[in-house]
Amino acid sequence: MTINALKDGECGIIKHIRVNEQLLDRLFSFGIVKAKQIKKLKSSPGGSTILLELDRNCVMLRSEEAESIEVERVK
Repeated sequence: MTINALKDGECGIIKHIRVNEQLLDRLFSFGIVKAKQIKKLKSSPGGSTILLELDRNCVMLRSEEAESIEVERVK
């Protein structure tokens, strides 16, 4: 499943990131790396952006970026 599939308030562990090298560097700079636990806080009304929490920081991703990050839901 991808970050987009998580419901608002659900957590997941990042399993795989399928992006080009340039975007991978950008995600790494935000702390988005494999095995990191994230929480999907909220999606924008149109679904174009997603607000995530990781390590007590908030990061906003475009929906296309979130679709390329595979996660495993944490219950």
